[in-house]
Amino acid sequence: MDTDVIAGHVRMCAACPKMCRHVCPTFFAWKSDSPTPHSRALLIHQDIIGTRNLDERAIEVIYQCLECSHCLTWCKPEIDIAEIVEQKRTELVKEGRYPRKLEEMRKNISDFHNPYGEKDNARIQWNSSNEKAKGKKVFYFAGCTASYREQTIAKETVSSLGNLGFQVVVDETEQCCGSPLFRTGFTDDALRKAEFNTRLLNETDCESIIVTCPGCYRALTRDYPKHGLEINKPIQHISEFLSERLESLPAKQMQGSFTYHDPCHLGRHLGVYDAPRSVLNRIFVADLIEMERHGDNATCCGNGAGLRTLFSEQAHEIGAERVKQALRTGADYLITACPFCKNMLDSESDGQITVLDLSEIIGLAMRSKD
Repeated sequence: MDTDVIAGHVRMCAACPKMCRHVCPTFFAWKSDSPTPHSRALLIHQDIIGTRNLDERAIEVIYQCLECSHCLTWCKPEIDIAEIVEQKRTELVKEGRYPRKLEEMRKNISDFHNPYGEKDNARIQWNSSNEKAKGKKVFYFAGCTASYREQTIAKETVSSLGNLGFQVVVDETEQCCGSPLFRTGFTDDALRKAEFNTRLLNETDCESIIVTCPGCYRALTRDYPKHGLEINKPIQHISEFLSERLESLPAKQMQGSFTYHDPCHLGRHLGVYDAPRSVLNRIFVADLIEMERHGDNATCCGNGAGLRTLFSEQAHEIGAERVKQALRTGADYLITACPFCKNMLDSESDGQITVLDLSEIIGLAMRSKD
């Protein structure tokens, strides 16, 4: 974004009545005006015009943003403070003025190609399938969280795609998509991962690429092209892929009531709202029970843009609030379409509601049919 445009946008935001704070997850978590879109814009505005430099406390506020873009849904001038925050973080990283708690995540991705510090050669140990389908080849870009923390999502994705007649290709040399690095300002580090993955995906002998992680989806389809890296195959989130093949999915196999959590990257950032709902309505007997805040008004799970690493207590508080919203629906299942969201929401569910990813519930429905 052009510097003059940023200056104009933050000036407008800094002078706004700041109604968007009422949907800002960090305003809820800190119960303070400091970590709100308005305050972040004001700090950046003051830095631009030279009335206040970004000190340690100001930098902390810049990094208290989830970059969920919920504020954008309330902004009449459509100023995306999350994008401006991300650009400011990139400047802070270049200046060496970023929170040192992020250094472990950065080093893990550099050394092990995943933010968890797990061995890179263990990336696809979850893949125990020896079946070789004869259908069209699709590449499954599993992402780090499904590969190392929520492996059932990866297993069920491969199994379900195989049951639909596709030959699924996975690659143990896949590296982190770079999303955690892009979101926290480590753009140069992210691009090194992006360049590797672009070569890998462009060289693979597959017709299309499937992802289950909205963070990966956004990185591959938005961040990579923004930096001149184009992938030469169609890329779809698993919900979109399945929604185009509804007739092949088991109909009305799942009992129980369910609600759906919209991941920020999939919903507000990429506009995918209908596809996961159409898949869920196909396989469940009951109809979807929407939470009061859903679609572009959905509350963030609290697990994005480095917040869980830097401010774990507040991140979990945001996740717990989202679970409470799901519990108020009375649903048996809380379903999302993001390994990162599933991980956070499940950690806060305390057994009061079953939390599953879309891929996991599809796997259950297919086995129920059999």
